[in-house]
Amino acid sequence: MIRLLAALLVLSLPSLANADTMELDQLIERVRTRNPSAAAAVVRVEAARLRVPRARAFLEPYLQTMVEDVPPRLSGGMPMVRFQISQMFHWPGKRDRMAAVADREADAIAARAAATMFDVVLEAKRIYHQLLLNRESQRINREQRAIVDTVVDIATARLGSGTGMHHDVLKMQTEASMLDDGLLMLEMDRREMTAMVNALLDVPADAKVADPVPAWTPALSLSRQRIVQLALDRRPELREMAAMQQAERAMADAAKREYYPDVMLGGLYDLRMNGESSIGAMVGLNLPIWIGSRQGLDVRAAQTRARSIGLDRNAMAAMARAEIERHLARIEASDRRVRLLESEFIPRAQQTFDSAVAAFPSGRVDALELLDALRAVSTQKLSLVALRVERELALADLERATGAPTKELSR
Repeated sequence: MIRLLAALLVLSLPSLANADTMELDQLIERVRTRNPSAAAAVVRVEAARLRVPRARAFLEPYLQTMVEDVPPRLSGGMPMVRFQISQMFHWPGKRDRMAAVADREADAIAARAAATMFDVVLEAKRIYHQLLLNRESQRINREQRAIVDTVVDIATARLGSGTGMHHDVLKMQTEASMLDDGLLMLEMDRREMTAMVNALLDVPADAKVADPVPAWTPALSLSRQRIVQLALDRRPELREMAAMQQAERAMADAAKREYYPDVMLGGLYDLRMNGESSIGAMVGLNLPIWIGSRQGLDVRAAQTRARSIGLDRNAMAAMARAEIERHLARIEASDRRVRLLESEFIPRAQQTFDSAVAAFPSGRVDALELLDALRAVSTQKLSLVALRVERELALADLERATGAPTKELSR
């Protein structure tokens, strides 16, 4: 009985944190700096930004050489070598408008990179909380196993004294084996989650991953109106679509500049072998006379694409509002269920188990009833951890849906 009470004391006390632990912020920081997908997204943004000054650059000058009447004995004319260089100059404002297109496209790529970072961080949070649930499940399993071992000893002693039943011992031994099997499955799951964490960090799959530290987000006062507005302003996909729409509008503006001609300036030098050499200059321009079938259609196409992207953005905004409502419902339901578990279910299950423990040594409660009470306590405690993890995952999904951290979602 004393051993059983000692095991119960262990079950009631909070577990001590392992010295080798990992906090969520530490994991997120490592993922931000080490994840290959996040690094690739940053590099793509850098490459896109380089296109802005490239769009403002002049076209390369054109240099050509022409030989005439060489050698003279073939034609009898005046042999000459001509050197000519020319440079195209766009109509004023064309290069700036093309740079504006490149700038808006770079903004879209930057928003896409932000979405990639959000996805990577969200995946890290999910795996972290799955590891946390796994750790707590193993802790509850081991505590349950310790109690079952103690009950087995008591049941064996009762059997030896003639006051117990053999099937009580067998039931407890079977329960111990089932707990051992459950622990093996949990350890296998942790190994798989460890590999997933290491994949995010771009390290070997079998590298050691420290145990997560339980840290639950406190109660928040969430405003739907504020959260929806944050999503419309900051969700990466919506910002990407807005930038793409602006890029198409800039493309239409740039296409309108194609209504005006580009100017070609050049110079030449004629080297005459039997006479005086000479220099000259040239001016040329293209004639945009097919505006209706070329430049005008480019403008209309860009404007049409801009309207299409705007409609897609409206659809994405509607989806974001639906996601926000779903995640808020998950958070509210988790909060209510956590309060029920803490205030009613767990205390009642604990009282039932305590009564069964007190009655078991005297034989007033058999092993099956004691096992049912023990399982009820363990199940409710595990449900509490699972609900807290579900709430953290819902908050992480809400962050992803809005593009804003949790601290900015509260009123």
